[in-house]
Amino acid sequence: MHDDLFPDSDPADEDIEDARASAADLRNAVLYNTDWTVETIVNQVKKGRIDLTPAFQRRDAWTLKAKSLLIESILLNFPIPPITLAEKPEDKTFVVVDGKQRLTAITQFVGGLSGTKSNNFILTGLSQLNHLNGKDYSALSENYPREAVSLENYSIRTNVIRGWKNDDILYSIFHRLNSGSVKLSPQELRQSLHPGPFAKFINEYSETSAALRDIFPGQEPDFRMRDVELVTRYLSLYFFIEKYAGNLKSHLDNTVNTFNNSWDNYEHDIMRALDRFEKGYSASVKVFGREHVFKKWNEEGWGTRTNRAIFDAIMFNLIFDNVLVAFENRAPDILLAFQAASLEDEFRESVERTTKTAEALYKRISILSENFSLIGVDSPKIEFVNNRIFVVKK
Repeated sequence: MHDDLFPDSDPADEDIEDARASAADLRNAVLYNTDWTVETIVNQVKKGRIDLTPAFQRRDAWTLKAKSLLIESILLNFPIPPITLAEKPEDKTFVVVDGKQRLTAITQFVGGLSGTKSNNFILTGLSQLNHLNGKDYSALSENYPREAVSLENYSIRTNVIRGWKNDDILYSIFHRLNSGSVKLSPQELRQSLHPGPFAKFINEYSETSAALRDIFPGQEPDFRMRDVELVTRYLSLYFFIEKYAGNLKSHLDNTVNTFNNSWDNYEHDIMRALDRFEKGYSASVKVFGREHVFKKWNEEGWGTRTNRAIFDAIMFNLIFDNVLVAFENRAPDILLAFQAASLEDEFRESVERTTKTAEALYKRISILSENFSLIGVDSPKIEFVNNRIFVVKK
């Protein structure tokens, strides 16, 4: 994936710091430490007590060499970072808050994640134990039983969180654990915290969507799940823009929960919305070109990075038939209207700095809509009342 496609530094991105966990709630969440052996952890995964769902785990961030080097570190009895789990009170199963990739690598090596592409992988790239290169777990057990026993008995420090009252606590902990490393998308944690038919569907859809595969090119789906987050963001505005109050994380959580809980009622309408998503993206590329779609523009030219706030403004306008037809048939006029909007101070503010408030969302959508109206495109009319956006004309 190109670095300029929806970068992590985008101010309109979902910010995990939007989680509103109070200090009291954080203190009341009980954290205890235990040492679980590799054998115990793998058995927990196999029994379904630690959820490493195969459909979710296709979002694999590590290479086979990285996974192999983790196994080598364990065999050499080197320390590895602890993992952090959160115990669900309703069924005593665990959500992985930190350490998912390490758990995935270990469990795949011993063949415990059937259905994933790297299950039963062969060790490769080992430097200290290079005689084990080319060996899988079965070969290790058969030919090097002492090493196999050493692997199974290796202890991993495991932090378990109990008594957490709401998801924001886990989001806050997740953010702190990852603040010193590559910033991960909270969508990954959302998928684990809010499982259900919609969460499963949208994960699978994102892997086959022509639009998302063009936005996030590569042989594998985006391992940070930014593709899932982006299409969920679109659906949250398509269906629930009038409920948006400025907290994007909460808005996306509520969207996923609503769709999960009422999947039978929403499934047909979601399919129609996703058809418009695909058509809207194709129309946008026709107007702006693949190189400039969803990027900022000023008198000096096009920006280099794709911008989620501009994605919001363009794609929400494209929900409406007249705008879609204009994008498909009047590309030069639409491009000029977008450039005119981009020169307005309030539009620039809403896509560059103050991006996630309800007012900023209203401004970027309405200003673009107004500029489309100036060229005769019957675009949507929206109003901003009591910190809420209302669609007047659909």
